[in-house]
Amino acid sequence: MSESSPSGDLLAELRQELDQRRAEIREVHQRGLSGAQVSAKLATLLDTILIRLLDATLSEASGPRAATLSSHLSVVCLGSHGRRQCSPFSDVDLMFLYKGMSRNEVAELLRPMTQGVFDIGLDLGSSIRKPAEAVQLAREDTVICTSLIDARFLKGDRTLFEEFRLGFEKMAKRYSKSLCKSFLEARAEERNQYGESVYLLEPHVKRSRGGIRDINLLRWLGFAEFGESDPDRLHLLGAMSKFDHHRLLSSSEYLLRLRNEMHFHAGAASDMLDRAEQLRIADWLGFQQRSGLLPVEQFMRDYFRHTNHIWQMVRRREASLLSVSTASRVLDPLFGKTVDGDFRVGMKHISATPAGLARVRTDLREVLQLVELSAREEKPLDQPTYSALLLAAPDFPEQVSVEVRQAFYEMLADCDSVGRLLALLHELGYLEKLVPAMQHARYLLQFNQYHKYTVDEHSLRAVREAASFANSEDTLGQAYREVQDKRVLHMALLLHDLGKGFEEDHSEVGRRIAEETAELFQLDEQSAQDIVFLVHKHLVMSHLTFRRDTSDIRVLEGFARQIGNEERLRMLYVMTCADLAAVGPDVLTDWKRDVLADVYLKASKFLRVEDSTDFRAILTAQTAAVLQALTHEQRGDEWYVRQLEALPASQLVSQDPQTIVQTLARLRPLAEGAADAWCQYNPETKVLECFAGVSRGLGRGVFSSMAGALSSEGLEILAADVDVLGDDLLILRFTATESQATSPTTPDRLAKLSKNMLGSLESDQPPQFRRVWGQEQEEASKKLTDMTNEVRIDTSLSAAFTIIEVFTFDRTGLLYSLARKLHDLGMSIRHAKIGTFIDQVVDVFYVTNREGRKVTDEGTLGHLKHELMQVIEEE
Repeated sequence: MSESSPSGDLLAELRQELDQRRAEIREVHQRGLSGAQVSAKLATLLDTILIRLLDATLSEASGPRAATLSSHLSVVCLGSHGRRQCSPFSDVDLMFLYKGMSRNEVAELLRPMTQGVFDIGLDLGSSIRKPAEAVQLAREDTVICTSLIDARFLKGDRTLFEEFRLGFEKMAKRYSKSLCKSFLEARAEERNQYGESVYLLEPHVKRSRGGIRDINLLRWLGFAEFGESDPDRLHLLGAMSKFDHHRLLSSSEYLLRLRNEMHFHAGAASDMLDRAEQLRIADWLGFQQRSGLLPVEQFMRDYFRHTNHIWQMVRRREASLLSVSTASRVLDPLFGKTVDGDFRVGMKHISATPAGLARVRTDLREVLQLVELSAREEKPLDQPTYSALLLAAPDFPEQVSVEVRQAFYEMLADCDSVGRLLALLHELGYLEKLVPAMQHARYLLQFNQYHKYTVDEHSLRAVREAASFANSEDTLGQAYREVQDKRVLHMALLLHDLGKGFEEDHSEVGRRIAEETAELFQLDEQSAQDIVFLVHKHLVMSHLTFRRDTSDIRVLEGFARQIGNEERLRMLYVMTCADLAAVGPDVLTDWKRDVLADVYLKASKFLRVEDSTDFRAILTAQTAAVLQALTHEQRGDEWYVRQLEALPASQLVSQDPQTIVQTLARLRPLAEGAADAWCQYNPETKVLECFAGVSRGLGRGVFSSMAGALSSEGLEILAADVDVLGDDLLILRFTATESQATSPTTPDRLAKLSKNMLGSLESDQPPQFRRVWGQEQEEASKKLTDMTNEVRIDTSLSAAFTIIEVFTFDRTGLLYSLARKLHDLGMSIRHAKIGTFIDQVVDVFYVTNREGRKVTDEGTLGHLKHELMQVIEEE
């Protein structure tokens, strides 16, 4: 405690009062007192404590300066404290207005009070200003300006406060338009930082889109435009409709009460609604599981409903502010154009005449035409038009004519506008009229660590991502452009996850939804069959690519035959990539994009009549090419002959002849039992490729040791292959990413990785895995969903290998633990892939016994399953 602070007895008394009164307020909060009432009680508590600290500070001061301060000081509460909407551990924001003294003198005299605020456990933000200075700073700084809007006089010279308030209101009135613009820009920047979607699955209650800060934004805009920030007064002035007023108060109360609970529980300022907190809040609110929905999913549905209401209000206020520009009024008649008689394309907006507004309030076909016009022209609806559509949507009948649905279906063909079209229809509430299954998906949480958005938002993003591929100059872009009927693809993407939120597997529910939708739209038989197939099988290509050995020709051929024709394969390929891209940022990596393209191109060969390739001929040709790449001396070396005879078909198909020869040449000098390793960075796919060759490597736990060495260096292994050549020469290949890297991989880094791979073979100690800040919390969060650990073993999919799939929550060192256990159980890993299934990692191992034979004995398989379950349950 500072020597200049008020007495220790007073501070101890105030600390006790703060803790005791907070506890009392928490009790009435738990008994159901409204969020607004709890916040008001907290504001009153802070007022009492601050006044006592100020009185003590002034009473202990002496001299003429102290007397001047007592009569020429005004203490003003700002921000949430000023508007009496405090949360339990909100910061205290004060402004001290003064006159007749210097700033330094005021600061020195007030230091006991400001220090005392900290000493009793409050976080203080304070400023010392003259009234005119405060007004000038508000004009220059948006953050200062917004905090002053809610300024409330606490104690001292009221005339100083009134002088400030009068000057501030005059400034706001004079610069109304520029202030509104700066408020919107500042809030947009903050919103982008904390969540650019209402449907972000771990939102910041205060700062994410549709959160408390957007409620504040509506108040700030009201003050700048009408001189009032209070919603009740804005409603009385006619600046806010009864509908919006009710929604604003309802959502504000919901979020205030939620935030109060989060603060009380944490014992600190806590605004991040992460997975653990969502579960706790759902239980606190008393939600019970029903109809395939978890309690947490029901809670978050309510949360998203409220934040979406707020966001819609912000959007409409922003549109109304932008639509009144003088330039638009002057230029629109000159350069705008009229469409269909009653719709108008202006310089910045799309609008409807009064007659047009009357039409769109009752005719869904007119709504479609207007929304399509907005999407096609890439211009938003103006405020009156947007509001008319939004408010009319609930009154539209559920029955929609086939003609209207088919008109909507035709609009899905336009890849330039389809994303904007669907987003606006959904935002306004019309998409679920056209596609009824969207209603169930609205605000539906996917309670896992894999998806970042709600089901409806993910579905809309998937269509948008697919349409964006039209501009890609790669295999994916070409495939999208070659899709013959974009309507089928876009409809399938829109429907693909709408089966979630039910107890049955979402692909099966989705199949029925697709069938019902096709019937509602009365689609032709081929289109209906394609949409149903794509929705039902939308995970097939992803599972094959990231969980199966796609170098196995029989696997690819079976996949191709299952798809049936090249057009359907093309759509499934695009759909798979769009689905991944819509999960969240950086999910569709360059590496995933590359391997999916490889599977697509290889599988398509089986479906072309003109290209019905005999893969035995390909293998013969590849073998000949490898032989041709050998030097004369190498062809005469029996060692090379033995290696080529043992080289698996997968390597011949996936590696070019020169690479195969270079690898063999590097390993030829290895002594008995020796090893070599090297790593390289692939700039095209942005992955690391680490190779190793180990002489007499069978039975030495090479795979687990090297996987552990790479994982301990922070690498995230994506796939791995192990091949046994002649003389028991093991060749390993790991594909990995630098999970924590912020810069390109250097040669020194590659050398270190190679050295560690070799060193792992000589070490009898398990690897030490890196722990990074926040990792424990992240891994704990992943365990909060209802996904269960599982081990699946299949002996039918591969003729040569037993396939083991391990589903569990991803954590550091998991791959090493599983691989080491398989080694200890006498298994040899021949191929491995590490994928993601919802929020679980899926480690897939192709194994044989030490003699190279497939494991089929039921007893052995049961033991394998039991031991691997032990590993993942103990982790």
